[in-house]
Amino acid sequence: MDLVIDGNAFLNVAISVTKSAGAKDLRVGEAYWVSDLFNEGKFMLKEHSRTSFRNFCFTYLNSLIVPIGSSLRSVHFVFDSKSWRKEYISSFFKSSEFKTTSAPTEFTYKGNRKYDDHQYLFFDYFQQVIMPAMTNQCGINSYRFRGTEGDDIIAYLCNLIKEDILIYSVDQDLKQLVENPDKNVLLIVPKQMSKTKKLFVPMTLVPEKAETEEDDFFSLSEAHIGSSTVSKVITNLKSKDYAEFRVNATEEILTKVLLGDKSDHIPRLTSLTPLKGKKIIANTINKYPESVLKLIDTLDPEFIGFLISEIAEANKIKDADKIDEIRTHLIFNIRIIRLSISVFPDEIREALDQFFKEYSITKFNSKEFSNLKNNLSSI
Repeated sequence: MDLVIDGNAFLNVAISVTKSAGAKDLRVGEAYWVSDLFNEGKFMLKEHSRTSFRNFCFTYLNSLIVPIGSSLRSVHFVFDSKSWRKEYISSFFKSSEFKTTSAPTEFTYKGNRKYDDHQYLFFDYFQQVIMPAMTNQCGINSYRFRGTEGDDIIAYLCNLIKEDILIYSVDQDLKQLVENPDKNVLLIVPKQMSKTKKLFVPMTLVPEKAETEEDDFFSLSEAHIGSSTVSKVITNLKSKDYAEFRVNATEEILTKVLLGDKSDHIPRLTSLTPLKGKKIIANTINKYPESVLKLIDTLDPEFIGFLISEIAEANKIKDADKIDEIRTHLIFNIRIIRLSISVFPDEIREALDQFFKEYSITKFNSKEFSNLKNNLSSI
């Protein structure tokens, strides 16, 4: 099994814990930074804050590794860059002049998120000191691509990696990746503002193949399936107080495409109500019971036409201009919501293809990780 970590989410948790602990510590206080005497106008982390942050990063990473145990193959950290979606959205609204009110007139992707002015000091320290040590000594992989969000890289890795995957993130948009016909993909989410840590698993697990019967899926015994690695990982995570939730990824993505996502300021389609949206989703799954995600990813014309007719019927729309706008808005929502390499812009997909064609994923070295974790003063 591979562990894929949303690096920005991981760092935000580590920073939050470090800042909270430091604020209660008289040696640190609310200001966890000081002026850099050797670089006028610049700042640096206080030594105690830097040490606490470093120690927590390794302790926290270890807590994500332990439930996978000896079946862990590789660890991947992915990080955000400037999102292609912002440029795509800006271009969309410049070129789309809606004649009716059936589509949004403006859109702010992910809203206006605020950050601590000095928080970058933790990010810089992690990228310049901690991550190189993890990469060079422990074989941990790290990725960041211009114009690409971490979610996009995670989606690409879910397509590339042949092993089962455990994803760590605070972004529940990644639940749509849990449905994969070739492997088991699990998603774990820390508490944040909720009461419990969450573990999202597919409705049906993909069984492991027996070593002596690799090509005969139907020869797998119930006992073999029950003792699979992924089942053990799920059990281990639940013992660490993760609450298990089964995910219907098809319903997840259809709901977001039709009804939008308030957390990211993504507008719903043509004033659809949740009740109408639920009916359209049920009709869609009934008509295409096993292929909805594939049809979404290929923007299949017949499938898109079916959704448009369902939306038009639900809202009693017959005007041709409004129906055209529904089509435009529907495809817009699919492109910014769906995490699939099939709907990524060509330049993003090609850049990822070229990088991973030349890149060799390294295996995780648990022994060296333990050595580094026990000797953090060396970095």
